[in-house]
Amino acid sequence: MTERVHEPIRTCVGCRERYPQDSLIRLGLRRGKVVIISEKSEVAGRTIYLCPREDCWQRATRHNRLAFKTSKYDRITVYLDTKERDALLMRLRRFSRDRGLQD
Repeated sequence: MTERVHEPIRTCVGCRERYPQDSLIRLGLRRGKVVIISEKSEVAGRTIYLCPREDCWQRATRHNRLAFKTSKYDRITVYLDTKERDALLMRLRRFSRDRGLQD
């Protein structure tokens, strides 16, 4: 008998589709800045996920903001200026390419 291994499923904040957690890019907050998390213990607190498609990144940052849920009813919204948004998109491209996540 084969043992089933639980695989966490998360929702992309760009397209709202559900994917296995390992196939998504995880973002968190560090000192008020949005960072890409490559290891589980890198950032404490709530995180969000994006799939490795650039159109999802564009959709998620379309209004220059990202919302991180802090509890069932509360959330922290991080407002990005154009320079911060462009820098985040560039880091997402590099991270996705380096990890072999791009389509």
